[in-house]
Amino acid sequence: MTTINKELHAEIKYFENYCNEFYNSKTGIYPIATKQEIKDAIKIYFLTNDFSNIEFDSLDREKVRLILDKNYSLV
Repeated sequence: MTTINKELHAEIKYFENYCNEFYNSKTGIYPIATKQEIKDAIKIYFLTNDFSNIEFDSLDREKVRLILDKNYSLV
């Protein structure tokens, strides 16, 4: 794994933890989803956006929440 890949992997893991701090159904500030649902929403977010524009910040976290909200409204 190259240094760039390691850094990107670490940043994605950090972002996943960051989203879990907010949205995890057991420990989150706004408990709305399981860890797996959050992970899936992040994958959808990454696949449907230009990866070079993702900053792994609060705006991106909120966009993940919108994906989580849409999934719940479909159920």
